[in-house]
Amino acid sequence: MPNPLPYDLTNDDAAEHYIREALIPSHRGRWDALLTDDRVTQTYRVLKIIEANADHGATLRRDKIKLAERQHRAGLMTAVEHATQYRDFNAWRERASLFNTVLHQHLAQAADRVRKLHRDNVVESLRHSLLALAVAVDDHRQAHAGEESLADTALWARLQLLPWPTSDNASYLLADAVAAERGRRGPARHIENGLIDFQGTYVTGETVDIADLILEITNHAQPACDRAHLTELWHQRTPDLLDAPGAKIAATKGNGRYTTQRLSKSLTYLESQGLIARTTVQTKSKITVINRAALLTLRRLWDTEHFPLDNVDE
Repeated sequence: MPNPLPYDLTNDDAAEHYIREALIPSHRGRWDALLTDDRVTQTYRVLKIIEANADHGATLRRDKIKLAERQHRAGLMTAVEHATQYRDFNAWRERASLFNTVLHQHLAQAADRVRKLHRDNVVESLRHSLLALAVAVDDHRQAHAGEESLADTALWARLQLLPWPTSDNASYLLADAVAAERGRRGPARHIENGLIDFQGTYVTGETVDIADLILEITNHAQPACDRAHLTELWHQRTPDLLDAPGAKIAATKGNGRYTTQRLSKSLTYLESQGLIARTTVQTKSKITVINRAALLTLRRLWDTEHFPLDNVDE
């Protein structure tokens, strides 16, 4: 599991210090976290800065040794001084060669991840737009059931024939994707026997719902949210939990609001898996997303298990 990085997405100075250390053999274990979807763009940007600085430093070194050679030929530098500078230059060149080999290896990895991420984002955006259009047409069809015009009927008939793209080229149609989307929009906790395996542990639909909510109210630029705001939204979306058997037991024991207990349990799990962190700043509790890519993977695994129509590039 990738370790949380000790800096945020706006702090490139701290990122550079951390990445430079990661280029040292004893710190190579940091790269899994540095190359995750939510961090790789910053990592690539900082690696390019390191590369530019290295190139600039190399230019200065070469200019310095060329100057030393001219000064030696002109009699302005002794043979001993020139030999010393040349030994220093050769020692630096050997170190620089090793450093550049490691740097460019990780730079190539980061560049590949960024390219794939951007490509996936474009593909996903197109699929999302197509599905949104199809769902809107289906909403219209359901709202006017029995009153459809010939144009309405023809439009839906045409959409039903369109294929739905998946990585395994399965014979799904857009209509199948609409049906799956209808199911996916419902609360995951309502799916019976819906446990899935995630990072070697079992996850409930309730935890998936909370992960969804966290993803909804945070983003890459603002990865943190107030715990109170999250709790309020969770209460609004889970009135059905108040009728659960556990709610009656909690009320009898005076253990506090049952929906809050369920939220806390899922947050504890997400934190134990390194996906979020819970902190308190000046009496305000915050939830910070540490690994957004893993939260998205959790949702994707759930959808693949229960609505297997969304497996592009799985």
